[in-house]
Amino acid sequence: MADGGRPRKRRSESRFRSWMTWFTGILASVATIVAAGASVVAAHQTSRVDQLTIIVRQQRQQLQASAAKAASRSAATTPSTSSGGAALTGGTYLSALQPTIQQADLQTGAQTMSATAYTNSVTFNCDGPIDTDQPDEAFDVAGHTLFRAVVGIPDNTQNATSLNETVALANQSGSQLMKPVVVSLGHPVVLRLNIAGVTQLELTCTGTDPETQQPDNGNQVTLGNAYISG
Repeated sequence: MADGGRPRKRRSESRFRSWMTWFTGILASVATIVAAGASVVAAHQTSRVDQLTIIVRQQRQQLQASAAKAASRSAATTPSTSSGGAALTGGTYLSALQPTIQQADLQTGAQTMSATAYTNSVTFNCDGPIDTDQPDEAFDVAGHTLFRAVVGIPDNTQNATSLNETVALANQSGSQLMKPVVVSLGHPVVLRLNIAGVTQLELTCTGTDPETQQPDNGNQVTLGNAYISG
């Protein structure tokens, strides 16, 4: 009986080993499949991250390009505020125009006021009304909406320490466009004026001794970087 039981025991052990081998093979296959799947997922995730990185980089470049383009457009349409007369765009300096009325020895070019140079300026004599029906100087400004300038007395003006100059600005009908501007040596005034609907900008300057309130004409007045735009 003992000998008859050994073959059955051996067959059972053989079947168990075969089953273990098969099961181990299955586990190894499953592990291989899982590893392969993980690799595919990892590769997909890496690819996705790379794609997102590229998209983010492209969007950042597009935003930077848009910002640069917007800054360029802004620079091209906004006049420079540099006192020294940096080139402006979108309009015209009065110094580049021919006056429509010229009665006060108009000069164009650089002038210095309060130690600041204004490259594109117009300067004329402050002699008071030369003709009651005519301004000292006038310019065609039709089609523009904004006039800007720094009004003052040139630094190299002699005997002007006790002098006020009153500059009046009017339209083609002689109607004043604003309260006259009063300046003195070393005290220029920044002027910004709406000229929408004005076809001719008329300028008249009158000198006065502030102590005696008597006329004091014969000096010059400068409109530094006088500019029309809009």
